[in-house]
Amino acid sequence: MITELKGYANATRATLSRVTALIIILAIMCAGTAFAASPSTYNVDIYDGSEITRVSTFKSNPQAIVDQAGIVTTNDDVLNLDGFTVGQDSVIVLYRAADITFTDLQGNVTNEKFAGTVADFLSAKGVVLSEDILVNLPEKTVLQNSMNVKLQTAYNVSLTADGATTELKTGDGTVSDAVAKAGVTLGENDEVSPSLETELYDGIQITVYRVEYVERTAQEAIKYTTQTVKSDELYLGNSRVTQKGVNGSKTVVYSDKIVDGQLASSSVVSETVTKEAVPQIKTVGTKEKPAVTVAALKNGGTPISELTPPSSLILENGVPTSYKRVVTGKAAAYSASAGAKTASGRTVKPGYIAVDPNQFPYGTELYIVSTDGIVYGYCIAADTGGFVKKGKFTVDLFMNTTSQCRQWGARDVIIYVL
Repeated sequence: MITELKGYANATRATLSRVTALIIILAIMCAGTAFAASPSTYNVDIYDGSEITRVSTFKSNPQAIVDQAGIVTTNDDVLNLDGFTVGQDSVIVLYRAADITFTDLQGNVTNEKFAGTVADFLSAKGVVLSEDILVNLPEKTVLQNSMNVKLQTAYNVSLTADGATTELKTGDGTVSDAVAKAGVTLGENDEVSPSLETELYDGIQITVYRVEYVERTAQEAIKYTTQTVKSDELYLGNSRVTQKGVNGSKTVVYSDKIVDGQLASSSVVSETVTKEAVPQIKTVGTKEKPAVTVAALKNGGTPISELTPPSSLILENGVPTSYKRVVTGKAAAYSASAGAKTASGRTVKPGYIAVDPNQFPYGTELYIVSTDGIVYGYCIAADTGGFVKKGKFTVDLFMNTTSQCRQWGARDVIIYVL
């Protein structure tokens, strides 16, 4: 009995061993089958505006992957799957539905809800852009709340720079935008008309001026000034230059504005005086003119001049009642042989006197009386002489004889310019 039981036990153990081995083999096979059937995970980056969420998943449905990431979407949102491939590291872009306004070419404005880019929206609207039909936003712009998608007819813009004119078609913007679109690079000093901030409009003409500043140095004269001083050594109405003016010099640095190769303007950068100017000094008389009366006249007021005065000359108390001006000075006397000619071509004669032609041009009519009462009378400026250069006398009166000249000598006179 015991023997039989041992045999039975041995048989039972053998059977159990075989069953156990079979179970292990089956388990290994099942495990291998389960491992082969289970898919591997991969990474998916989900772009939700400025947020990026990475999720490791074995899912193949994009929406399920977004849900797995815990991102809540609405029925109006759109998944862009251009960068998504099942089983590979991928990208899903989530476009949120945005409330926008749309302005068509006729200016009609509508409220729209759309998820995607400007290009997606225009495609959905059946709008085809061209060089004449533009949109105000870049086509890749992702739509967001409150955006305005606006269509417009392109502006014709003319831009001239560097001697060449470029015709552009562009939308809303400024002159600065048009310059950039034309590929024109502005220098530091370049100028643009209209200004860069000017809003564009159809038919606008833009000009770019190439500007540079160049410094140059010039030597220039400093014109002398004239000063006036008073002196009681001269009679009222008399004057003379007591110091001759002399121009000075200076070095001037200019900044020249060159526009498109042409000088447009210049401004002074600096001035350096290299030689001071000498002022011209004019001395004017303050001495009161002496009055000549009938009682003071000598020789009964008989004139030395042999010239016949004009009928318009009227005398009162020995002096003209009408004249242009009065000059006081000193008169000398001279004589010459009969028949001699004056500088103006007249034959010498008492009444034809020598003058400084710069003061009394030839032909000037005068009436002269000395301050001590001798009347030379009516005379005409007709001659000149060395006395002018010496500067001691105002006039030189012609006398018939040397004796008369000596008797006259040098006297203070009043000269009435008629």
